[in-house]
Amino acid sequence: MPIIGFDHFIILVNDLAAAMQTYRRLGFDARAGGEHPAFGSHNALVALADGAYVELVAFKDAALAAQTFWRAGVERLRVSEGFGGYALASNDIADDVPQLRQRALNYDEPQAGSRVRPDGQRVVWRTALFGGSPIGALPFLIQDDTPRALRIEPPTEGLGSRARVQEIVVAVKDLDHARDDYRTLLGVEAKRVHNAASDVVGYRIAMDWGSIVLARPERGDSAMAQQLARRGEGLYALTLQVEGFGRDRIRMKSAGVTVQSDGAGFLIAPEFACGARIRLV
Repeated sequence: MPIIGFDHFIILVNDLAAAMQTYRRLGFDARAGGEHPAFGSHNALVALADGAYVELVAFKDAALAAQTFWRAGVERLRVSEGFGGYALASNDIADDVPQLRQRALNYDEPQAGSRVRPDGQRVVWRTALFGGSPIGALPFLIQDDTPRALRIEPPTEGLGSRARVQEIVVAVKDLDHARDDYRTLLGVEAKRVHNAASDVVGYRIAMDWGSIVLARPERGDSAMAQQLARRGEGLYALTLQVEGFGRDRIRMKSAGVTVQSDGAGFLIAPEFACGARIRLV
């Protein structure tokens, strides 16, 4: 499979301008991305050093968005801000999708997508959604038709210019089913993991470009259990490897941002990151 790595991670927000300010306060260089007129949405982008990015998505016309593939995203945002789905990058999406469908993964036929940047430049790509939605336990696939640097410019400043994706956690209800789906998708065996401190069990899939942890909470009152109950399966946490992250912890705390330190790094309290769980190590 010519899947080449993490492409981007969606955070659903109520107010795009306010979300951009939130991420700038954290030290990221958040820039306006553009509009998706046919889907009622607009976005801002936080580029990372490894070529991946965080996409802040808000709905200018929620009624229109609810009639598109964003329906689950609109419903999830009504519950709270936070992660939506995530995308993996493909080098040959036209070949990937038939192969995956033959293996009983219900990916849709690739569809053209586009947005108009603030400078008027039109950016074009193709996506293949799983089950008709970018929200859920499985990622959607994406391939650029215009140069990638038009969709996401490499970062030159801010926290993102030093950040690379190390790991994501995907909250699921049925661990074995999710493990089998990801094995089909990526062709890699998962290893069992158990975090007794957080009462989470799951599987880790280690790729050359980062790890995906499929997790299920064992305790019903945990934050992950609450996400599953209120917002459904999907992206739960993002870990970024950042050179010199200690300086970022000091700067964030001095800016009034609550951080929760652990042995290897620290978690930005979700209420200071538009509901997203982002950890720096």
